[in-house]
Amino acid sequence: MSLPLLKIGVVLSTMAMITNWMSQTLPSLVGLNSTRLMAAPPAGADRSTAVLPANPEESWQVYSSAQDSEGRCVCTVVAPQQTMCSRDARTKQLRQLLEKVQNMTQSIQTLDERTQKDLQYVHRMEVQLRGLETKFKQVEENHKQNIAKQYKAIKAKMEELRPMIPVLEEYKADAKLVLQFKEEVKNLTSVLSELQEEIGAFDYEELHSRVSNLEERLRACMQKLACGKLTGISDPVTIKTSGSRYGSWMTDPLAPDGDSRVYYMDGYHNNRFV
Repeated sequence: MSLPLLKIGVVLSTMAMITNWMSQTLPSLVGLNSTRLMAAPPAGADRSTAVLPANPEESWQVYSSAQDSEGRCVCTVVAPQQTMCSRDARTKQLRQLLEKVQNMTQSIQTLDERTQKDLQYVHRMEVQLRGLETKFKQVEENHKQNIAKQYKAIKAKMEELRPMIPVLEEYKADAKLVLQFKEEVKNLTSVLSELQEEIGAFDYEELHSRVSNLEERLRACMQKLACGKLTGISDPVTIKTSGSRYGSWMTDPLAPDGDSRVYYMDGYHNNRFV
């Protein structure tokens, strides 16, 4: 924003310099500083005076002066020759000065137009900057609110995941156990290969016992990895029944102490629902 203000300062200083130069130079170029004023004649003197031009090439000269009945001064002048105006140095200087003034006036107008455009641009930029400042404040406030919301959400998620830490520790231990079994299987495979090479045939009973032992350990490992989930449903086993063909009752033999509930399954008797 400092560049348009600098342009305005340059334009104002230039106009001040031009005004000062014109006030000092223009009178000397047109001959105003060499004009000699003539005093009014006394009351008893002659009121008409004839003054011929000293040099016909000079510009306007006073020919006569007098006073009218009201006491006003009346002067008669002689115009220079028309053929001499084109060769008058002062006229040329005046024309050159007028051309310079016109050029400077055009330059000042151009600078004024540019200055107006710059001022309009500065005004638009100021409005845009104010709008950007307002938007920045809104974004900053929204950012703070979003950070607070995200912090609360992350904290709540951490509280939800905190009970999973011991479960992950168990999974880690189970993974180590699985790796251990995998290594044992590799060792067993290598041992079987060595036995096959040495004996030429497998000892069925010993091999069967090793395989059974390995299967039991694998089942125990799978039960640990199941984490209490249902892995299969076996056939039902009737412990104790009593009743008609379409009804029965039973108890749970593996129920804990104090649980003596009787489970009853109803049916139909004489075409009636029991």
